[in-house]
Amino acid sequence: MTNADTLLTLIGKHPEGLDDDEISEKTGIKPRQQVYYICTRLAAEGRIRRVSVQAPGKRRKIHNFPAGATLPPSSVPQQRGTVTTEGTSWRRRLSMLVAATERDDVELLDEALLDLARKLLRQDILENEKDN
Repeated sequence: MTNADTLLTLIGKHPEGLDDDEISEKTGIKPRQQVYYICTRLAAEGRIRRVSVQAPGKRRKIHNFPAGATLPPSSVPQQRGTVTTEGTSWRRRLSMLVAATERDDVELLDEALLDLARKLLRQDILENEKDN
């Protein structure tokens, strides 16, 4: 059984979700970063879901859920939406960025929209300068 198979089996038994540290501890896969890389790949393939979760009394962490699992209400941040790995490729890429940066998906989307707006404004300015 590969490490990926081991992770899929473990995550499948925990619909409440597990973070990478918990998975590393339960499976013995070391270093913990190996769990991160495998889970990120499995999420990109749509085989699991990685969601940023704020647990009471703890810092925000990425939790891994079975692909078909419904997220428990307590695991979804109340004030911000959560993007899962299901659906279009942009959702998978965003989920991977959330996992890689440990930043909130809304924060990443806001930053991306600001960057796009700046780029469009620069293009508009350059086109106006050409016309004049």
